[in-house]
Amino acid sequence: MKSKEEEYRQLFLTEALENFEELNRLFVVLEKDISSKKAIANIFRIVHTLKGNAMGMGYDKIADLSHVMEDVFGAIKNGEIAADNELVDSLFRANDKLGGLINAITSNERVSYLGIKTKLAVYLKNAKEEFAAGSKPKEDQEFEESEESETTEEKQEQSTGIKFADVVQIPVRKMDDLLNMVGELVIERDRLISLFGSEGQSTLEFERIKRISSNLHYGIMNVRMVQMGFLFNKFHRVLRDAASTEKKEVELVLKGTEVEIDRNILKIISDSMVHLVRNAVGHGIESAEERKDSGKPETATVTLSAALEKDSVAITISDDGKGINTEKIKEKIVKQNMVTQEVADKLSEKEIIRYIFEPGFSSADKVTEISGRGVGMDVVKKAVESIGGQVFVDTELGMGTSVHLVLPSSLALKGALLFEVGEQEYAIPLTYIDSVTYLKKEDIHQVADSLMVDYQDQSIPIVFLKGLLAINSLTNVDQASIGQGVLQAANKDQELNVIVTTHSGRLLGLVVDKLQRQKEIIEKKLPKPLDNSKLLSGTTILGSGHVCPVLDVASIMDVLFQSSTKKVES
Repeated sequence: MKSKEEEYRQLFLTEALENFEELNRLFVVLEKDISSKKAIANIFRIVHTLKGNAMGMGYDKIADLSHVMEDVFGAIKNGEIAADNELVDSLFRANDKLGGLINAITSNERVSYLGIKTKLAVYLKNAKEEFAAGSKPKEDQEFEESEESETTEEKQEQSTGIKFADVVQIPVRKMDDLLNMVGELVIERDRLISLFGSEGQSTLEFERIKRISSNLHYGIMNVRMVQMGFLFNKFHRVLRDAASTEKKEVELVLKGTEVEIDRNILKIISDSMVHLVRNAVGHGIESAEERKDSGKPETATVTLSAALEKDSVAITISDDGKGINTEKIKEKIVKQNMVTQEVADKLSEKEIIRYIFEPGFSSADKVTEISGRGVGMDVVKKAVESIGGQVFVDTELGMGTSVHLVLPSSLALKGALLFEVGEQEYAIPLTYIDSVTYLKKEDIHQVADSLMVDYQDQSIPIVFLKGLLAINSLTNVDQASIGQGVLQAANKDQELNVIVTTHSGRLLGLVVDKLQRQKEIIEKKLPKPLDNSKLLSGTTILGSGHVCPVLDVASIMDVLFQSSTKKVES
């Protein structure tokens, strides 16, 4: 695997060679139309970018030469000197030197460039003076006045050879298509292995194919991975605009920019990230006066951080603002008829905070450009859960708030636990599983209409998945059909297989008929109109060729917990 330094070097080379070729084209345009403002502006922009990139990578010679070229075109652009064909001819030679220096990064060849660099620098100095005096610069005379001009060796180094970068740029769509095809290959591989195994034949002959196809799959997945800095660095402007609108002083801190994640995941959550950052500025950060009165620095801080957690990437958006006032949230949810006052008074702080993710909820007292418009955290929750992620909120009054997004590192492949209910196999992504345990009938007790079980010093609800899958609609869940009725039918000594699932800080036990194994799966979205199902998030194909539904734990838990709240209200 390539090091990060090598990847950056290849990216620089690819872009630098593209810049070199574009400069050649623009110099030809400029030679034909010496006063072309468009060509002059584009050349200035390219050499400025090349200079900055080269300085960042430590390629001082490239930065040195491109800096002089930038100065020349800056002067032309600002009307301080006038371009002519002799100057363009020198710039062609300077660009040849740039190309040579770029290629020397990989070839390690010696490229002398000081002559043409000094030639341009002296010309620029004298040309500015003579242009200001109203006379045309005498180029030959100025070059003779140099400490050093182009040597015969430098002129002989000029090359018209065509160079190619070692990096090929591929459209994302093509990468996605390739990944899908490799996914189909992996499914077919597993099917053949399963077929031979079921017939009692040895599957050892497939080990090499299995290893190669797996390496191919992971290799293509790795190509789609990008560093979090690719997204994080775009938020300097987002934060600046939000802070300017709110008239607040806020600085951005980035951590974990080197953590890698699937590019498609970044694309899906980018809008949510923008909302969370703007939300932190609009709702979380106090005014400079309030911060000063609280003993805080007048300049607030918003931090974006990323970290790897097993097979997931945890992104945190935190601020050092005023925190979330749960009493204010409680008042809002009662006022907006989300719950009754009686139910609200029984809710814990964590349960109250979860209501900020309900559609239409807003804690803003007035509508501004970035808050109070009714487009809130529910959009963030929906986007994160659509890719199998989870959202958590930590807050401390007067100290600040942190929103944690726990996301899969890749959409192409995910770990899952396979199990059976009835004759059908199902899968649950491992990111939603807290543990697997075994219970007896006597371990389960009834509270109101719900079933509860003691788990790690707390009581958590438990349902029988057989009953849940059998109901016609999740709109009005009959607790008896997913709990007491199935429990009563169970034998006293029967061992119950329980998958303890977790989502947004809540736990739920799912009783299944049979536990099978862990497996990496390729999940496909459900086709229309099945994509509206609140039970399933998609399907996968097993080695047996059978279709295996993937449970949508996030939707199931949302429905069940909302149902239990309504029961309490009634």
